[in-house]
Amino acid sequence: MTRTLMSSCAVGALLVVANFGRSGEEKDLRAIIDKAIAASGGEQTLAKFGAETMKGIGKYYGLGEAIDYTIEIATQKNRQFRVGMDMRVMNLDVKIVVVVNGDKGWEKINDDVKEIPADELAEHKEQLHCQAVVNLLPLKDKAYKLSTIGDVKVGDVPAVGIRVSREGRRDVNLYFDKVKGALIKSEHMIKDPKTSGDKEMTQTSLYSEYKEFQGTRQPTRLIVERDGKMFTDTQLTEYQPLETIDDGTFDRP
Repeated sequence: MTRTLMSSCAVGALLVVANFGRSGEEKDLRAIIDKAIAASGGEQTLAKFGAETMKGIGKYYGLGEAIDYTIEIATQKNRQFRVGMDMRVMNLDVKIVVVVNGDKGWEKINDDVKEIPADELAEHKEQLHCQAVVNLLPLKDKAYKLSTIGDVKVGDVPAVGIRVSREGRRDVNLYFDKVKGALIKSEHMIKDPKTSGDKEMTQTSLYSEYKEFQGTRQPTRLIVERDGKMFTDTQLTEYQPLETIDDGTFDRP
């Protein structure tokens, strides 16, 4: 959630044109990724940490008016996560816990625990893929293919966009501050089986207010939009990069 709750759009069309000079383009795009990794603390520092925990406060706009919430997140190795949210909806206290541990997942709402249905679990796994992409370091693996989006502006900030593709997964678009090198925006397609079935939406994540944590630099504010409408606005209050987390953290809640 530093760049964990986040994250691609579209497949490029002009394949023949894209193939010309591909090796040179690939080198340039990987240089942009390397600059972003350096801005986040550097490959050597980031590689020490395979897990992270965080806490935050925010506002949820999915039901219309803003609803305050608190959130706690633990993630590990881009295949395990646990998210806990507390909020008050229509004068009722609601506590939500979602856990994904490899091929298993659970959702707990107050005292009611259920296994996550297959379609929702598949979507969670897709989001774990997006998490891996926005964490940047996995992109050193050549299984991730890069293509150019070009120069854009994110707000008033000049940025450069890169599309990240991997076989069997949705594309993720990343946008980097041209001066500082840091990741400031991502886009990808999502589904919300609970509310919209198989309908796809564009999820845009905006990362800002970077701070240093144990040699890494992480965004402490995350704004998420869905199809251009505000969805969440989260402020990080605590963040800890870790080498590992006890697997029991990801047991059935």
